[in-house]
Formats: sequence, structure tokens, C-alpha cells
Amino acid sequence: MAYFMFRTQIINKADRSAVACAAYRSGEALYSERDGLTKKYGHRDVPPETYILAPKHAPEWVYNRERLWNEVEKVEKQHNAQLAREIIVALPTQLTNEEQTQLLLDFCKENFADEGMVADIAIHRDKKHNPHAHIMLTMRPFNEDGTWGKKRKKVNGKSVHLTNWNDKETLLKWRKNFADRINEKFKEKDRINEKFKEKGINDRVSHESYEKQGIDKVPQIRLSREAYQYEQRMKREAEKQGKPYEPVTYYGKLNQEIQRINQELKALKQQEKVVSISEYQEEKSLNETIESIRKNASLNDVEKASLLLVAKRAKSYVDFAVARRVYHDLAEGNWKKKIDSQQLKLRALKNVINKAYHVYQQEPKQVIQYGFHPGKFNEQLREKIAQLKEMEKSFENELTKYEAVLKKAELALEVQKRLTEEEFRVLYPHAGADFRIEEKHHAVQYFKDTGGVLPESEIPAYAAKKEQEIHRMPTFAEQTRNMYQSLFVLNRTIQKQSKERMEALKARDFEQAFEASRKIEQCMLRKEKMSKELEENKAVLQAILSEHYGRDVSITNTAALLRLHELVERGESSKDFEADLRRIHVSEQQKLERMPKPETEAQIMEYQYRQHVADGLLEAIEEAQRANDRKKYEKDPTKKRQRRRYRGQEFER
Repeated sequence: MAYFMFRTQIINKADRSAVACAAYRSGEALYSERDGLTKKYGHRDVPPETYILAPKHAPEWVYNRERLWNEVEKVEKQHNAQLAREIIVALPTQLTNEEQTQLLLDFCKENFADEGMVADIAIHRDKKHNPHAHIMLTMRPFNEDGTWGKKRKKVNGKSVHLTNWNDKETLLKWRKNFADRINEKFKEKDRINEKFKEKGINDRVSHESYEKQGIDKVPQIRLSREAYQYEQRMKREAEKQGKPYEPVTYYGKLNQEIQRINQELKALKQQEKVVSISEYQEEKSLNETIESIRKNASLNDVEKASLLLVAKRAKSYVDFAVARRVYHDLAEGNWKKKIDSQQLKLRALKNVINKAYHVYQQEPKQVIQYGFHPGKFNEQLREKIAQLKEMEKSFENELTKYEAVLKKAELALEVQKRLTEEEFRVLYPHAGADFRIEEKHHAVQYFKDTGGVLPESEIPAYAAKKEQEIHRMPTFAEQTRNMYQSLFVLNRTIQKQSKERMEALKARDFEQAFEASRKIEQCMLRKEKMSKELEENKAVLQAILSEHYGRDVSITNTAALLRLHELVERGESSKDFEADLRRIHVSEQQKLERMPKPETEAQIMEYQYRQHVADGLLEAIEEAQRANDRKKYEKDPTKKRQRRRYRGQEFER
């Protein structure tokens, strides 16, 4: 059986350029009107053999590759539109170059051009053993007058395709037609060679799987180009060093195992033992058993839908690591931050409206500070309440959608935990229940990557190392520093918005004044929450430093506490509290003096923050000095009790 390959993929506008794809495949330099760049991808030793086939009613410009794909990108308006379908086919090495080309052109004309598509064909023969062709097809039909047609139309309220190009049955037909054409060419060569008494081509190809063909053989997995090139490089390295070559990638190792299985199946057949693939797999290797867990997993429709959602969000195959990452991204990522921000915005809006209402009841003229006109208060209040209700409705819709997706991601993670547990039990049937699910996942992944079983005693340390590589959690000090910096920015924002509110009130711009009031309230709510968390962290830092210096460290400046903690962590502390404080203050002042004159907004912000830190360190030094002075002049309560005890008594001299 000869080699057969027929793969398809969609080129999507969201993350790819049709012009760039055409330039790479054709080897030509093409100008892209979308981004104003010329797409060119280096020199090829063997120039691609290129053709464009089109239906009879297509305009003449389709034969200009650059204009064709620029027109496609212009007509497809949506940001995620499907620009082109690419088909990659292997050309049979049993045929000459001319025969391969004619076979491909005949196939493309009959199946694509005659059906209304433009086919941009590029034949690559960079490697003699791997001749193949890239066929880029337009997704939108042409009208009879040569203008672009529509892809879809509404039928009974539903959007339906106007062509069958996206149907699964059409793809299967294309695969069968290509295989049939190759086999016809093989037969034709057989007849010619038989006539001239030469050896013919006994090979045939099939578009069907081994299972459908009734062949007891396990198909190998096609390596990606990067994996294939890496395997070839490792093979050459092994030959140079005189070592036997062993595959290094996961799928390379898997293919080696598949080859071993196929050899054993072949040997069994030669011994006239009829062994079907299903019977042979009863004696599964450990690797096959692991694979079968996911392949044969019993999932309900809700679980399948949840896994599909996670796969779409991750754009990859889903395992425990991917499911966990997607879940954490949802639970703590940008969408969750957006939800929290909207919720805070609503709270701030409610607070401003409530405060304005209560102020109006007491002193109507004072509502101006919240952006309300005293004479139009009731009218403006109704508008703001209506705006609030609309925002609440939008927020509830967004929250419902978010919670539904989060719930599905959580379910997908639970499914992956379950599958990981089963895989772990196969590898460690006698292991105790002390291992965490993350440790089990890394132990299973170690087996999939290396083919070896990690000793139970090494699992926790190995998993901890891998977890550190995947997620580097900020340290306690880093979290505290981030909160401190955020509070600085919030205070700056409050000052800025207060200034804008005053300017808006002077200009009698009540809408702008109200918006500034809302932003101030929103910042105040965030500041209140963050300040509480920061106070808790400061108490921990004070306890750590008090233990280190052997005295009560009661300074409250966060910058000073953080810098002292850094000295302790790096082992650079002198153990003298006041000396360390003065040292870090001098260091911060020197950094401030070395900073260039700030010009941009970001530079000004950075300079002001540095100044704020330096001022805070100076305050901490003064605070520590005052604490020392208080301690110095403080009366000893023990001595007071002694004086009371002997008051009025005379002592002998």
C-alpha cells in the first residue's frame, strides 16, 4: 500500500493572513493591503511550481495572486472570517514530476474550479522523497457577472450555506476522488509497462482508515514539521557519536512503539496465527492501557460540551494541565477582573446617588459637589437611576454568562481529575492516598514524556519543581509591594479626579462632575478594601522584623518595612534597626538623585513614586527616633511601686 495524505485546514482572519500564506506557499513577494507590508519568506533551493485554476465566470484578476488574496481579505469583513481552505496532498513518488503535476491539475479542475472555487496551487519538491502540494481555495462563490456572491442565506429563520463546500460528505468525496485518480494512474502505468514487458507499479492507495480497509495494523501518528526536523537532527547526532538512535519526542516514541506492535502482528500472521487487532490489544502495554483510559472514557453530554468549550478556549487538546489553566484563567483572569470592576462601578454609582439624595434632603445646594444641579435634581436623579438599572441588567447578563462558562470549566477540570486518577492507579496500583492531584498529574505526565515510571518517593519533589516552572507565585513581599504601589496609584487617581471635578463644576459641566464623583467613589472603595489587606500584611512584616532585630518594630511605613525585609532576606542586615533604616534611606536618595529628569507621564509617575518611598523612609527614621525617646523618658512602673511602699518611712543613716 502506497503512502496517501490529504489534509485540510481553514485559514482564519483572526490570526492569519491569506496574503502571507499565499506568499509562503508560492515563494513570491506579495503586498498585503491589510497591514501595508510586503510578505516574503526567503529563498527556496527548488522554486515552487505554481498554478491558479478558476471557474469560467470568475473575473480576470483572480489569476493575479496578489490581487486575488487581497480581494478575499477585503470582502470578508468579520474579524474572524474564514478566508481560505487549504488542502495539503502528498504526490505519489512512483510517478514522474510531469505525471504528478498533470494528476493534480486534473483533480483540482474537476473538484474545485468546475465547482466554483479558485484554486491557488503550489507544488513543493524541496525534498525528493516528499513531493507535496498546497492548494488554497476561496470560500465564497462568484456570481455569474464575476462579482463576489454570498456564502449564506436565511431559510425559515436559519442561516444555511449556499454551497456544499463545508459538508463532511464533500470532504470525503474529495479524498476518495484523489485516491481514485492516483490508482487509475498506477493502473495505466501497469498496462503500459506490461505491454513493454517492464516492471509495473503494484502499489495502490486508499483514502480509508486501516480499520475500514480490514487491515490489522496500527496507524502511526504524523509528526509536526518541527518534531520531524528535531527527530532528524537527533538521528544525525546519534550517527556522529556512533550511538543507536532513539526517538526523543513523545509522538516519535509512540510511533516507535506502534512499529514494534505492527512487527509483532506481522510475525504472528507469518506463524499462521490469526490475531485481530482487538485480540492483540488485550495484552496491552502500560502505555496502551494509559491511552485507552481517555479513549474509552464514558462521558455524558454535559461533560462532553464542557470539554469542548475548554478545548476551544485553549485551542488545544485538553488534559488536566490545560483544564486547570483555563479554569484558573476564568476564575482569576481578565474576565473575572472585568466582572469585579463592573461590580465596583455599580457600587460606586449607587453610593454617589445615595449620598447626593441624602445631601439634597438636608442642604439642596450642596448636591452640586456630586454633579447635580440643585434646580434639576429630581430630573437628573431619575436619569441616573434609569442608567443604574440599565447597567445592572447588563451586568447580570454578563455575570450569568461568566458563571455558566466557569461552571463548565470547573466540570471539565473535574473530568480531567477523574481521568488523571485512573491513569495514576494504572502506574501506581499500590500507592497510598497521600498524593495530591497535581502530583499525580506530573507523575503520569513524566511517564508519557519519558516512558519511565517515577519512584513514589520522588513524586512530591518532582511535582513541586514542575509546578514552580508552570506558575511562579509572587512572594509575600512582592504581593505587599504590589498593593503598596496600587494604593499610591489610587491616591494619585483620586487627586486627579478631584481636580477634574472642581474644573467641571467651575465650567458648570454637571455630567463631567458626576462622572468624576463616581470615579472617586470607585477608587475609594478599592482603596478601602486594599488598605485592609495591606494592614494585615504589614502586621506580618512587623512580626518578622521584630523577631530578627530582637526589639519591637512598630514603624507603620510600608516602604520601610519592605526594604528592611529585603535586607533580612538577602542576609545583608546589620542587626541594628536604626542603622539599617538610615542605610536604605541613603540608598533610596541616591537612586532618586541619579534618575534623569522626568518628561513622559510614566517617568513622572515613577519619579513621584520614588520620592514618595524616600519620604516614607525618612518618616520611618523619625518615627523610630520618637519611639526611642518615649522609651528613654518612660518611668519604670516597678520603681513607682517601690516608692509607694516606703513613702513616709525613715531610714537609718
